[in-house]
Amino acid sequence: MTTLSLGKFSGALFGLAYGDAISFPALFHRTHLFVERRREFLWRTNRDSARNHILRLTMPFTHRNAPETLEPFPTDDTEYAVFTAQTLLNAREISDTPFSAAWRERIVPISDQVLTGFSERAAIDNFKRGLEPPATGNDNPQHYDDSAVARAVPIGLLCVNEPERAAHIAQLDAEVTNAEDGIYAARAMAVAIAQLTAGENIAAALTHARKEFPNDSWIAHGDQIARKCLHDAASPQDLLLALTQRVINTVYSYGNAAPETLPAAFAIVEMCHGDLQNAVLCANAIPKSADSLPAMVGALCGAYQGVEAISEIWRTQLNTCRGLCLPFVAGVQLDEIVQGLYDSATAYV
Repeated sequence: MTTLSLGKFSGALFGLAYGDAISFPALFHRTHLFVERRREFLWRTNRDSARNHILRLTMPFTHRNAPETLEPFPTDDTEYAVFTAQTLLNAREISDTPFSAAWRERIVPISDQVLTGFSERAAIDNFKRGLEPPATGNDNPQHYDDSAVARAVPIGLLCVNEPERAAHIAQLDAEVTNAEDGIYAARAMAVAIAQLTAGENIAAALTHARKEFPNDSWIAHGDQIARKCLHDAASPQDLLLALTQRVINTVYSYGNAAPETLPAAFAIVEMCHGDLQNAVLCANAIPKSADSLPAMVGALCGAYQGVEAISEIWRTQLNTCRGLCLPFVAGVQLDEIVQGLYDSATAYV
């Protein structure tokens, strides 16, 4: 019988939240708490500065808003993971039905109030058109993005030491917003979390996870390059340069392609031997993919090291969801979500 560690469960979800909260893009996510004219001023000022050959960026500032508005707190990755966790905990049985119903009942009716990425927004529009998964994820201009990877973290926790079950449920969830490589990435993340939380070492857990990359797929190709970068790098700093040059694309305007970010996350975690603090800081040093990469790395390392890798003061700061992206998760406590997943997983084991 597997003995489950509550510390590893907490580490995965708080590690996700930590990487999410300290990422550079999260600072700009928080500007959505400001009135629209403040955000418009921010971007207009940067445009005008560029036209006048001024390099200094206008950064988000509180002015007359409460200083706490821009404090580090979890944003999109964490709130959507919490949403999936709630769906899992409220479901009588796991099928595609709980996920599609949760989106239709909780997100679609307030679509003008939620903040999303492209794949989630396309899925919402597809629901409004009467489509259902997997069509909502397949008929989607960013079906390959990494939005479902964060949502796979609580799935891995629920399915600790059950990699096939974790991959299956992760696919049901990912099909709402993604197809092909976006789904493969979610399956792999769920497997990695399930195995790390069960106590498997990093190399073995990631070997399990990489089995979810079909041969000749985009993500398998990206992982092959990332592993070559890992093999050739003498240090984490060398790895970051290699990943930036060879894995994270420069030709496309967004840095959230799952075939790039998840292989990069796996490589960083291996290079840093699962050390959460080191790995998350390294992930933040790849700015183009900083919207998701630090959160992925944080979740993986947290599942390996346990929540003690994050200081108590930071855990307190991260614990309460603000509802920035999903208003209905405002006030939700991460430690309570963790406890619910732990209790459910324990009952299953």
